[in-house]
Amino acid sequence: MKSKYGRGILLALGAAFFNGTVGILSKGLFDSDLTASAVSFYKCVFAFIGLSIIALFNLKIRKEIKRLTKKILHIAICSFLGIFVLYFFETTGYKYDKVPYIVFILLGISVLTTFVFSTIILKEKKSVMNYIGLVLLVVGLFIMEFASGVSNAVSIGTLFAAIAGCGYGLFLVLTKKFNLEGGLALIWYFMLFGIIYLFIPFYKEEIVIPNDSSMPSLIALAILPTIGGFYCTTKALTFLEANKVQLLELTEPLFATLFSYIFLREVISNIEFLGAFLILFAIYISEYKLKKENNFSKNKRRGVIEK
Repeated sequence: MKSKYGRGILLALGAAFFNGTVGILSKGLFDSDLTASAVSFYKCVFAFIGLSIIALFNLKIRKEIKRLTKKILHIAICSFLGIFVLYFFETTGYKYDKVPYIVFILLGISVLTTFVFSTIILKEKKSVMNYIGLVLLVVGLFIMEFASGVSNAVSIGTLFAAIAGCGYGLFLVLTKKFNLEGGLALIWYFMLFGIIYLFIPFYKEEIVIPNDSSMPSLIALAILPTIGGFYCTTKALTFLEANKVQLLELTEPLFATLFSYIFLREVISNIEFLGAFLILFAIYISEYKLKKENNFSKNKRRGVIEK
């Protein structure tokens, strides 16, 4: 039990690290004259091609792909939320605001969504500390939005980040609800449906062919957050509650902030740091409470055994 919990934490943090690269890579691709829909579409295409090549040489993955056809409708629903809604609106949001800000809003809204729907759909019980963390999260989001100003561009970025967050939160809950497991085979299906969904805005907006200079960034997007991030998230859900996975993945803004400062020289203001601190503190108190509950349950079981 303890080892599974530890593996779940490492996988969720790994997903946060990989996903933290999305903003800097996407903004770099905008400079290559690629639209947001093109970036979203191509990274799914490259990820799908890479996974298909791996599947050709791996019998286990091919068998898993065949087995998952029984859950094709559930996969299609989750792919719409976790690929189309997340990728399209998140990537578009980066056109209007700083990477750390978009990531904090996205993850914060996704936690709110996961909190509500994991309670309703998954019947997950919430402790007092969970609710305190939720309040801190809402306050942190309010502070970040208040500190960002009221310009039209910022409002649009906030809206897109919030929509992406709602999609990702529902994706986490429904992936758990539908008991979708399958590692790379499951991600293969996610990418397949993602290509279909994302082709629509890509076609309507403008079909753009990537140039040679944009290929390294597109490949990095396909490997790091698209394959690596989704693999870590879906595997973490097999060890931890959906709400807990989402809380741990709130460390993503830390990585995104670091990467955006190093590569883009983007920084957030002092008041925004306050909002970010409150959001991250919500993670800490929730984790602290869970550890206490785990230790209490462990000691209780020991007492029963000793008796």
